[in-house]
Amino acid sequence: MKVLITGCTGQLGTALLESVPEGIEAIGLDRNQCDLGDPAQCRSAVRANRPDVLINAAAYTQVDKAEADRETAFQVNAEGPRALAQALAESDGRMIQISTDFVFDGTRSSPYSPDAKTNPLNAYGASKLA
Repeated sequence: MKVLITGCTGQLGTALLESVPEGIEAIGLDRNQCDLGDPAQCRSAVRANRPDVLINAAAYTQVDKAEADRETAFQVNAEGPRALAQALAESDGRMIQISTDFVFDGTRSSPYSPDAKTNPLNAYGASKLA
């Protein structure tokens, strides 16, 4: 099985690459190879590697800055992943999209389930939900 990991130089991407099980071919892509701000480059990276699974560990994570730079946050957190998913669909690949608890409003006193109602309170959370 071939697994493509975007954001391979970030904290999550690095940890994923360090924990690849035996028998899995893992390929890490950094921002220069797959910039989520460039949907065409995203599609090209997927088409060139043809992974069975893509784990998107890349994201725009500057929560406070996202309020002033909503366009970039949405480009990287919504449009880039959309381009990855569309390219994967061409070859029946699957995608694991890493999200954040910022898609919720934080009012619950217990953990949120994956199907809980979302209600982001800021641009970062809204971009990750998109």
